Amino acid sequence: MQPVLLEVGRIARAHGLRGRVLLVPYNPASEGLDHIKAFWLKPKVIEGQAPQAARRFAVVKAERVNLGYLVFLHGVEGKDAADALRGSEVLVDRAALPKPADDEVYAVDLVGMQVLDEAGQARGEVVGTESAGPNELLQVKVAAGEVLVPMGLIRSIDSKERRVVVESPEGLFDVEAG
Repeated sequence: MQPVLLEVGRIARAHGLRGRVLLVPYNPASEGLDHIKAFWLKPKVIEGQAPQAARRFAVVKAERVNLGYLVFLHGVEGKDAADALRGSEVLVDRAALPKPADDEVYAVDLVGMQVLDEAGQARGEVVGTESAGPNELLQVKVAAGEVLVPMGLIRSIDSKERRVVVESPEGLFDVEAG
């Protein structure tokens, strides 16, 4: 069975001379990465080159630090090898993550849900998620294109009915023709 891979962060840089990397999680408050035994790294796309497939690396040791995790990966020896991973997307097997609490969901679980405003008007469908610095965003497909909705505007999630209700400040769902 193929693992279901979820994007959880990126490799910011090499750390030290022995091959450790600094993994910066997209959700700094998450503790879901504390006991992960393997990561898949997907190299950043370089303009003019074909995208590369993600590669699995066993985690030798991971240590929580201020900016994320310092990680030793099996087979990554020395600063040059670690530095070559800079910018890689970090993915984990969903099955390796802890089950969310009853009042929690993983952001990826919102994909495919209908988006409603607080008045109950259908606005679109969640087609993806995106990180913009410290902000997590929902990519919402609307009739005229796509809009980005900060997750901080989510007011409720109904997993059973597959609906997300969001606060809708004026202009949030406006898409200019272009």
